[in-house]
Amino acid sequence: MLFKKVVVVLLLSIFFYACSNDPIIEDQKVETKDYSHDVVKSWTNQYLAVETTLGGFRPSNTCRALNYSFLAAFQVGQHGMPKYRSLEQILGIPGLPTRPASEDIHYDLAINAAMKVMLHELMTGIEFKQGQMIDEHYEQLHEKYAVGVSDEVIEASIDWGRDVAAAFVRYAKTDVEAEKQILDPQPASYKSPVGEGLWEPTAPDRSRALFPHWGRTRKFAITEADMLGVPPPAFSTDPNSTYYKEFEEVYDAVKRRKYKEVWIAEFWSDDIVGLTFSPPARTFAIANQLIEQADMNLENALHLYAKLGLASNDAAVVAWHNKYVFNLERPSNYITKYIDPSFKPILGRGVNNEGLTPPFPGYPSGHSTFGGIQEGIFTAFFGSSFPFTDKCHAGRTEFYGEPRTYLSFKELAEENAISRIYLGVHPRMDCVEGLRLGKIVAERVNQLQFQL
Repeated sequence: MLFKKVVVVLLLSIFFYACSNDPIIEDQKVETKDYSHDVVKSWTNQYLAVETTLGGFRPSNTCRALNYSFLAAFQVGQHGMPKYRSLEQILGIPGLPTRPASEDIHYDLAINAAMKVMLHELMTGIEFKQGQMIDEHYEQLHEKYAVGVSDEVIEASIDWGRDVAAAFVRYAKTDVEAEKQILDPQPASYKSPVGEGLWEPTAPDRSRALFPHWGRTRKFAITEADMLGVPPPAFSTDPNSTYYKEFEEVYDAVKRRKYKEVWIAEFWSDDIVGLTFSPPARTFAIANQLIEQADMNLENALHLYAKLGLASNDAAVVAWHNKYVFNLERPSNYITKYIDPSFKPILGRGVNNEGLTPPFPGYPSGHSTFGGIQEGIFTAFFGSSFPFTDKCHAGRTEFYGEPRTYLSFKELAEENAISRIYLGVHPRMDCVEGLRLGKIVAERVNQLQFQL
């Protein structure tokens, strides 16, 4: 009798020890919603850190990389999300793995494995140090999440993450137009149209047009009809015309340089490699703060980031398509010709190189298009009234990075847009059209049926 009691005690001890150390309990399905958002937040921060110093990667192709990376993360977690559909069903992406070899998947480990593959494959042009950053981040998270997990579950989880990532890399590479343009983002073969009001390479470097054909790359949610932009006002040098007044507003803003306007301009700029992450990636930096504030679980965070990725991708496609349809000049072109030849934008002030202008046409504003998707996607997840303080650049000394507070995502998006006027790189018409297009993109993405 004593022997039987000892055996029972030993078996119970083994059982409770296993349960306390292994989050994957035998015969009990652990779902993605049971995990915190930490893994996706951590990899977003790592993406931002690498992208900050990754030259030649912005602004269009980073949208593509963010999209495929977070679609892959979603698909990995979707196996444990019974109320969500596969991306093969939602988007018609062919050849996606649907079931891992083992049903026991640790989603932190699986997403960690997937993101390492995605960043290495889609962050084109990374150098040894940047690749090392990705590898070291993977190892740190692996050590953290593998504690107490059986070897079998670890292996199955890594295999699942890698299999899904490989499928998305293969699919990304079938976008032949994007693959070609990434290798030649400023093609010498592209000749800008010439005429009054049309864009031309700008001072100081007068570099060639960047991504003039990005509008031909793959889109996911928007239609061909959504790609049609509203034409800008007619060119004019008449001081009473709408066109002249649009550029005069930019000139006046840069000339007066009010503290708050310069703060807003530089707070949203994110234009310079080596100083900050890119404008599209800023959306994900904001999202990292929001999921923390809302204490989202992994399931909801993956849903949010997948939609942000899709919206960012399509926002870049529609904005760059219209930039090269209308080929509208920048303030630095118009103002120096017709208002004040000494005019310079304040872009570049943070690196002592004031007077920079992005090397592509102005209409519509890319920042404003990304602002439109911020308003649309964030409002769908958090509501129209959601007080939020953006701390993306807290502590910066090169420019005014003090946190700014917003009572709604509409307010946030509109400030993002108007910042381009204060910076001196866009007239208001560029910003209004960008916001309009971004909201359309967000609406189309929000219409996708992710949930059953």
